Amino acid sequence: MNILDDVGRVNHQEIFILECVSLSVSFTVVVPGDPIAAHVGSTVIVPCWISPPENAEALEIRWYRHDQFSNPVLLYNHGKIQDVQEEPYRNRTSLALRSDQSGGLKDGDVSLRLEKLTFQDEDSFHCYVSGESSYDSREVVLKITALGSAPVLFPKPLDDGRVNISCRSSGWYPKPSVSWTSDDGRALRPGGSSHSRGADEMFSVHSWTAVSLSDAQLVSCSISLRTGELKEGRLNIQGIVSSVEITIDREHLHPDLKLSKDCKTVRDSKDYHHTGEGFPFQFCAFGAQRFTSGRHYWEVELAQTNTPPKNYWLIGVVKHGHFTTRDRSALTPSAGFWFLCSDGPHGFYTNTEPPVKLSLTPRPERLGVLLDYDEGLLSTKSLSLTFSLTVPSWWNDLLNSILIVQVICEKNIHFFIKA
Repeated sequence: MNILDDVGRVNHQEIFILECVSLSVSFTVVVPGDPIAAHVGSTVIVPCWISPPENAEALEIRWYRHDQFSNPVLLYNHGKIQDVQEEPYRNRTSLALRSDQSGGLKDGDVSLRLEKLTFQDEDSFHCYVSGESSYDSREVVLKITALGSAPVLFPKPLDDGRVNISCRSSGWYPKPSVSWTSDDGRALRPGGSSHSRGADEMFSVHSWTAVSLSDAQLVSCSISLRTGELKEGRLNIQGIVSSVEITIDREHLHPDLKLSKDCKTVRDSKDYHHTGEGFPFQFCAFGAQRFTSGRHYWEVELAQTNTPPKNYWLIGVVKHGHFTTRDRSALTPSAGFWFLCSDGPHGFYTNTEPPVKLSLTPRPERLGVLLDYDEGLLSTKSLSLTFSLTVPSWWNDLLNSILIVQVICEKNIHFFIKA
């Protein structure tokens, strides 16, 4: 062996070593520092990329939750998405671009796309990227939210001259906060607030406050999430009148319904036996009072002591003179009827066009009704739900309160109307 051969071999080894070093440049996985928030049911992009940017097509990309490394949310390896996956995420995940300017995998963008979000997706997600001689991992926190319904404000005059205002909304996640303010921005002290969580894991909120008519003209109830998202309801309390006394109109009462002497309690006749099928809409009791302006409030008792709440009823308002009830299809707002209906096993619905199905749990024992004639708004309130119907501006006409009772499978039907 001569010296030239030795030098040649040494140089060859040095060149080989330098080439190996050039292929093992390390990278860092980068993710946002703050949690990612997204609405339930939506699609979210969870950003993750490597720095300095390099082509990630030949790397292993593994998204997994906490201790589920071997059971990933998504696994990309050998240039394609692998079938190894946590079952709840099957057909819901893919790699995505973190922005419109991203070059995707070729630019080191390994972001996760997650579709059809559920509350169970709220978790810490690990973005793990591995090469032949370098790997790194970072954690991203995903928060799931649900923005609830617009708050419905419902006033009830008190004997001391103040107005008790309740604020209700549903469909929130996580548990929201409630705040009250006056029209000049002053914070109003709530009388109380309560939250309940349904089987769908979302929260309903009920808050109330008592306000003097001299303290404010406009009262606002804001319901918000920690993300800053909120919904607000407002109520002009000026001109709110006291509860109205509703009595039943004897003249238009069905012969199979019996009315008390004070015209406030209506029930079915002991001799009546319903033989047909479906909701007998002809059993309609109308209020004797007519309304042409202003705000009017009354309550209807739907249960007696030691008896369960009624399953079949229909409560609202009707244009004066529309005293003939026919089939259900004719009882529409365009025909002069606005109401909330309980149709036994078929549930609750409003007669809007199209109808809106509602969920009331537990079944209401008392229903409050607020008619704001001038605003064209009819609101109904129970312990479990407050709902408002907007009435078209062309409704300007005399209005009667309406109470339609159902007698199928019910004996001793009993409704009591009070101020």
